[in-house]
Amino acid sequence: MNMKESQYGPCGLYCSACGATDCGGCLSEMIDEWVRNCTFRRCTAEKNIDFCCFCEDYPCKELYAFMNDAWPHHHTMEANLAFIKEHGVEKWLASQKEHWSCPTCGAGIQWYRKTCSCGQHLDAWDVPKKF
Repeated sequence: MNMKESQYGPCGLYCSACGATDCGGCLSEMIDEWVRNCTFRRCTAEKNIDFCCFCEDYPCKELYAFMNDAWPHHHTMEANLAFIKEHGVEKWLASQKEHWSCPTCGAGIQWYRKTCSCGQHLDAWDVPKKF
């Protein structure tokens, strides 16, 4: 997996574990339609803050709903944002890179990919059934 230009979104998602090939990460210039219309990307830019956790309205009802929807990778956001607020983005990125690396070969892995390119079985999430 190639490292994305932008490794994170302002909502606390780790973009480098996203499997989308048409997006360079939430804060990059090469974004897909979903990211282009992202409420959190637009809101944090308007408020001139790096992450939702630094907003006086955190967590807003939109973010709370997003963090608790059917997608398992969204469930990581609350803990990610708490870590970022307490320890900073650099330590968080280092921990995410380690967490989202294959234990066998060290290659970056993705949220829903069950097998690494080296053949190692990965304990990845299942895509929600309704999708």
